Amino acid sequence: MKKRNPQLLLLVGAPGSGKTTFAKYHLRTHLNWARVSRDDFRTMHFAQSFMPERGEEMITKMIDAAVEALLIAKTNVIADATHTKKEYLDVYIKKFGHLADISFKLFEPPTDVLIRRCRLRYEETGRFMPQSAIEKHQGLLAGLKKDFSFDTRIKQARVNSNREQDTTLPKAILCDLDGTLALLNGRDPYNASGCGADLLNTPVANVLRNYQQLGYRVILVSGREDTYKAPTLGFLEQHGIVYDQLLMRAAGDSRKDAIIKKELFRDAIADKYYVEFVLDDRDQVVQMWRDELKLPCFQVYYGDF
Repeated sequence: MKKRNPQLLLLVGAPGSGKTTFAKYHLRTHLNWARVSRDDFRTMHFAQSFMPERGEEMITKMIDAAVEALLIAKTNVIADATHTKKEYLDVYIKKFGHLADISFKLFEPPTDVLIRRCRLRYEETGRFMPQSAIEKHQGLLAGLKKDFSFDTRIKQARVNSNREQDTTLPKAILCDLDGTLALLNGRDPYNASGCGADLLNTPVANVLRNYQQLGYRVILVSGREDTYKAPTLGFLEQHGIVYDQLLMRAAGDSRKDAIIKKELFRDAIADKYYVEFVLDDRDQVVQMWRDELKLPCFQVYYGDF
């Protein structure tokens, strides 16, 4: 008998539409289900119903970790949130479509019912939901029903699809510095002025040397500001690292590493080299190389920072 895939049920509806009531009842009447609620994560960890952007980003990371852990453990999950934007549902499908069948349940009471329920909830709990927010979600839901298919997505294995590249271009490998080729040894990662004291990651250095002997170009792609180019060059010379190109972050650019390196790739590498693989360590950057640029990326160390 074929085993059933883990199930991820996404609830969709405006505030006050009955999602949480349904989810809690479902847990009482069905075995092997867990509920993950954005509202509960907010109040449990921060005692707030609404969070600033940075707080919401942390909540998202916690929710993602919980959903992933539960699905890997073969526990079915109800995701209890409004989910009235297509992009929210698309993210769930992208992140968890390889772990579970994903289905959807819509909640569509009339707006006047939602307003009445939210007023009653405010009287009982003190949690306020403005009428304008309810109406906004109702409008988003109406648009979502036109633009999104709520058919169940059956679990799909991840497909290893690599970037299409011109095989006649010079072959190259890309390598990060901090945490990959250079071990910080306690140094502040945002101040590379003392990078001369970094330790060489010998296995990574050997990979670069071996591929150079095979005729590959070595391109160093770093999130360090180019303010620190001089000490960086000193480190590379000190350890006998031969390379063809060094790409660094522009001074004063504080955007995420993944964004910086994606732009460095676009401007200086794409369609100029055939990239065999990338060496990096930071999770967000590794994900960008793999998911967005479709390049093989070997993660050399833990990168959850």
